[in-house]
Amino acid sequence: MHAIELLSHLPKSHESVKTTATARTGATPLRAPIAYDMTRLFWGPLSRTPRGIDRVELVLANQIFSAKDRPVFGVLPTAWGTRVFDAQTIRSGLRELEAIWAENQTVETDTRLSALAKRLNGNLDIRLSNGKPLSLRERAARMIRLIRATGFSFGRSATRTLPKGAVYVNIGQILLAAPILMGWLRKRPDVTPVFMLHDVIPLDMPTHVAPSSVRHHRRMIKTTARFAKALIVTTDYVKQTVSDAITHYRATPLPTLAQSLPVAEAFTSVSSWVSQLDSVRYFVVCGSIEPRKNHLLLLDVWRKLVEQLGTSAPHLVIVGSVGWSGAEILDKFDKCDITRSHIHPVSGLSSPALRHLMERAVALLMPSLNEGFGLPIVEAKKLGVRVIVSDIPAHREVAGNNACLLPADDVDAWVKTILNWPDKQVPPEIVEHAPEDYVTPEQYGRIIIEFLDQCAKLPRTSCNKTEDVVV
Repeated sequence: MHAIELLSHLPKSHESVKTTATARTGATPLRAPIAYDMTRLFWGPLSRTPRGIDRVELVLANQIFSAKDRPVFGVLPTAWGTRVFDAQTIRSGLRELEAIWAENQTVETDTRLSALAKRLNGNLDIRLSNGKPLSLRERAARMIRLIRATGFSFGRSATRTLPKGAVYVNIGQILLAAPILMGWLRKRPDVTPVFMLHDVIPLDMPTHVAPSSVRHHRRMIKTTARFAKALIVTTDYVKQTVSDAITHYRATPLPTLAQSLPVAEAFTSVSSWVSQLDSVRYFVVCGSIEPRKNHLLLLDVWRKLVEQLGTSAPHLVIVGSVGWSGAEILDKFDKCDITRSHIHPVSGLSSPALRHLMERAVALLMPSLNEGFGLPIVEAKKLGVRVIVSDIPAHREVAGNNACLLPADDVDAWVKTILNWPDKQVPPEIVEHAPEDYVTPEQYGRIIIEFLDQCAKLPRTSCNKTEDVVV
């Protein structure tokens, strides 16, 4: 369920303010111009496949750049300053990025999924892709491919050419850790900056992330306190934790939209392809491989399962890219002889392949120690796949009443639950949720754009200059 809270700054009506001319003629009023930060998506080709937040950004960017009722622009920092690019250029880039990420690939042609299916069926000689990064040559080729698709352009100066009263929206967070790249906003006090903050996990759990992440996140909070006029977050839990963090650097709270994330189109239909996965009983854990995701709890769980059940124990598929300390975590899985034939790390699956894998799983597992949202939960629920998750605030908010919530440190509870878990339903089916439980890409786009239109009505002031902000 989403909640729009704009404090006392905004008018109660969601309707955009009409000019005198449009009021007389009844014509549709011009909406606020949107300047969308493309940094994360521009560097997207450097990743073999998109992360959850990448898929969300792709969804929102597609919605915003298909808008017909307003001017929209892509914004990108470059060596010659922050530049603006036209909507047609951005649309071409988005289509190419989807192709680079294989978002439109058919399930049948995903070789990584085929290899995984063979391994699950007993062919342990199959080697799976488990997070090897792209080579420098591959990365360069993919970036060149994206630039060719859009046509090389220097763009135009953001400070000189953005329309007056535009809303600058940054969903990807990347630039917030480099405040020098946000300096152009000081020259354009008429532009309303709106940022998304995904969580404050590096500040809450500094021992579970890279030391650099703690420094970067602290800078992001300070940058937000200085520049932002409004915020977008994913849950009420994140809204509270982010608000608490920002109060250290600014006196007044920011108008905030707490909006659950959408499920990409790849997860809104089931696959009719009959694969080798249908004959295997397996669970899936999906997310970057790093300490806070708590994968090592599942290693202990599966060790006990195999000890009790032997070869009839269920399989565990670990889907995700290797994050901080992820290589060490995978090494512990690899060195555990008793579970090696039942645990299968894989990365590089296309979104359609991930959907196919997830929809045929017995359940999705998420034993995370902390989350800002938990996108795989809503993806699984939409596919009719039940979820077993750690009992943490974000999971309680996102998973709802149908999830199985377990302590993140109780191995025996997880073993008992999995032992008694019912078999999967075959064929899978899409589950229709109440409107507040599931947000389509179109709904998400409308909600975000409506919020941006309201943010455009905030008082025009220069960037915050609180004395205690040091960026």
